[in-house]
Amino acid sequence: MRRRALLASLAGGVATGAAGCSSNGGSCGTPPATVDRPNAGWPLVGNVPTNTGHAPVGPGPSDEQWATDREVRDREYLFGYFSTPLVGDGRVYTAMRDSLYWSESMADPGHVVAYDDEDGTEAWRVELPRLAGGSPALADDRMFVGDTSGTLHSVSTDGDRLWTHDLGSPVRGCTVAGDHCYVVDDSATLHAFTLGGERCLYRDRSGALDGLLGGTSFQVDSAPAVDSSGVYASVLADPEGSRRARLLAYEHDGTQRWSYGFPISRGIPNTPAVVDDLVLVTAGGEIHAVEAATGERRWRFVTGSDTTGAPASDGERAYVGAKNLYALSLADGHEQWRVVNEAVDGSFGYEHGVPFIARPAVTDDAVYLRAGAFDPTDGSRLWGDLGRPESEDAATAVFGQRPLVSPAVTADALYLAHQQRGVLKLA
Repeated sequence: MRRRALLASLAGGVATGAAGCSSNGGSCGTPPATVDRPNAGWPLVGNVPTNTGHAPVGPGPSDEQWATDREVRDREYLFGYFSTPLVGDGRVYTAMRDSLYWSESMADPGHVVAYDDEDGTEAWRVELPRLAGGSPALADDRMFVGDTSGTLHSVSTDGDRLWTHDLGSPVRGCTVAGDHCYVVDDSATLHAFTLGGERCLYRDRSGALDGLLGGTSFQVDSAPAVDSSGVYASVLADPEGSRRARLLAYEHDGTQRWSYGFPISRGIPNTPAVVDDLVLVTAGGEIHAVEAATGERRWRFVTGSDTTGAPASDGERAYVGAKNLYALSLADGHEQWRVVNEAVDGSFGYEHGVPFIARPAVTDDAVYLRAGAFDPTDGSRLWGDLGRPESEDAATAVFGQRPLVSPAVTADALYLAHQQRGVLKLA
């Protein structure tokens, strides 16, 4: 189902203009220039449309309040990976999603599940034809989630189905900005819809000369970042060949402003983040800071790990997890501090132990990593525990006991998804 585009359009460095886009149309207008950072909820995987993972305040020292389970009496077993919890109006939401590394899971049905924020009891669930392809998005009285069959779903916060669109390729993460929902599918096509389901933007990476010189395919595992300056999406081009991470910038009328690329040996680019005039993108063992206006690189930092998580920022520093958690100067990319990973060497799947690959949640006073909090100025531990694998054979620890998806915070609670235990609330 993946589209193909000119190999020439994916050559290294920055390419400007609208090359590689066809069958396009529409405009959703420009979202508000000022975006509130919610304090009582966490509506998007990165909290705000710019995907910075930044909230005003978060909880202090916290204990577990409740935890869900994959099995609920008389209900179907929840198969798949728990997405980052979304929080709003007394409910906590998650979607059961696939792993791109185990493609056979894409044939299984998925679910969107709502829990009561007070005690963690299941309020409702909606079955999807396939596992979710990425993280959902919450907006007012409805949420949006795409599945790996290529369908985008809108579901009310009461669990009613509102509308669907068949996009033709696995649908990845969703971002709501203003009155519109933006998604990128696995063909690297950008879509946007009104909250009521009317399509207002469609930009396809394939062109009239599709297939010339062999073309290239795409793989996507991210939500777009959106602000008043444009829409930014990260994709993996030619996953079976040259493997280039691409950061694509679009105007709000769908015109491609620029394309920035770099080779990676492993993984898929993560959800980008926009901070003022910079776009942050991670892939493989690197984080790149790119000028939003021009696509020129301002700085690059190499983590020394094969896998790097999505970036977060408080406007002064960029925070990125790999084997360790790094705090980098937003101005020049210099390391300011790190939280050293003390996981057991030789953990399953990682040469140097269980990595900190989830995007941290960031507030003005703390950086939240797993079930702990750190001072943003120097990285000193404020409270909490990062945990350790229990044995050298850490397959269960890597994929079960560790919250490998990004946390969510409100003023008084921290929410995590453990792939074995389910969703947890600490307060």
